[in-house]
Amino acid sequence: MKTLFKSAFLAGILLLIFNGCSSGDEDGCGKVSNVTVYSTGPTYISFNFQPANNVNSYLIEFGPAGFTKGTGTSFPTSQTGTTIENLSPSTLYDIYISSLCNQGQTNSFKIANIATEQSQCTGQVSATMNQWTSTQNISIYFEYSGGNAGNYEVEYGLQGFTPGNGTKISFSSNSGTIQNIQTSTTYDIYVRAICFQNDKSAAKKYTYTTIGSCPKPIFLNTVLISGNCNQGTAYRNFSWNYDYNNAQSFTISLVGQGGLPQNGNQFTTSNQSIAFSNMFCTWKQFYVRANCLDGSTSEWAGPINFN
Repeated sequence: MKTLFKSAFLAGILLLIFNGCSSGDEDGCGKVSNVTVYSTGPTYISFNFQPANNVNSYLIEFGPAGFTKGTGTSFPTSQTGTTIENLSPSTLYDIYISSLCNQGQTNSFKIANIATEQSQCTGQVSATMNQWTSTQNISIYFEYSGGNAGNYEVEYGLQGFTPGNGTKISFSSNSGTIQNIQTSTTYDIYVRAICFQNDKSAAKKYTYTTIGSCPKPIFLNTVLISGNCNQGTAYRNFSWNYDYNNAQSFTISLVGQGGLPQNGNQFTTSNQSIAFSNMFCTWKQFYVRANCLDGSTSEWAGPINFN
């Protein structure tokens, strides 16, 4: 890569000296000179130039080496130096610097085959995701091995979307939230680490299906507080977790071994636990479901066995 950069830089010097890749002078519209590429990185190229006489603004156009002028990415500037950012590592670029003159006249200088440096962001990025607290948000946690990552970038869209056409979010820490997602929907999620000077790692793809609008409870548990079911004196507590804010109540179903929850003995509570006394041994399993504010109910969670 150093050889590639040196070759490209020497090519730039030859262009500067011989001006061979620049268009001919046009009457009344000067051309920049003494173009110097003074800094490159994996994702940027910085250069400056001697302004043309009586010219106050320029159009910078760039693209992969060999691109057709007029089809690249362009932006105007009134400065005599600039930095082109968000480039790809280890890539050759051509750059046109066009003087913008009166009556629509232009005059261009071309810098050819300028190489960006090799990426230093070569470690492995990974992510874990969950929706433990919200049906409309995804909590995401990042890890990066093989170097230091200051930021992370996520691009997401409906399953099958083309990278570059999704929604991008940048995170300045190793965790964050993807907000306002649809329920019961499958997304493709691409994750990158961002190292020094916007140098990005290769993307890692995840496919994630969001939960429904009324998720089922989790972490079901039951504890015998006192007594014995054989004597009909069992006093037992049943509990579960539900961290969302869309449940108005919960229904618990007690069944015999292998029984179906819809056919069990059902009880409703607004709490995330309920206790029963004087229980016999005919009940062997319990299920619970959420009753949500929109009138829907979750799937049954369970069964949890008990004696």
